[in-house]
Amino acid sequence: MHNRNATAVVIGAGDYIGSEIAKKFAAEGFTVVAGRRNGEKLAPLIDEVKSAGGTIYGHSLDARKEDEIISFINEAERHAPIEVCIFNIGANVNFPSLTRRNAFSERFGRWLVTRAFLPAARPPA
Repeated sequence: MHNRNATAVVIGAGDYIGSEIAKKFAAEGFTVVAGRRNGEKLAPLIDEVKSAGGTIYGHSLDARKEDEIISFINEAERHAPIEVCIFNIGANVNFPSLTRRNAFSERFGRWLVTRAFLPAARPPA
């Protein structure tokens, strides 16, 4: 595995798509910083990536809270420059996915990530 000096942020590193995205970037040599609402559930992903020789850090993260997004992005940037930011939050809520509240939460979360990420973004060297 070729180690890069680059971080891949995966917001919403859940049990399925998010975990697979994190594993793929780790296999490509990225330092992966993964977040999900219940960070304890990241343990199997972290174990799998590390046993395959990858580098990964996991954190609890509520993508609806600006202060948590900013802290998460800042922490990720400390490992290596961020090259990739995946926003993969799920709609794991107990109401229909087409309600206004859910659509607003998803859009608001994307806005928070973009707002937090832009100061850390830099052109490739």
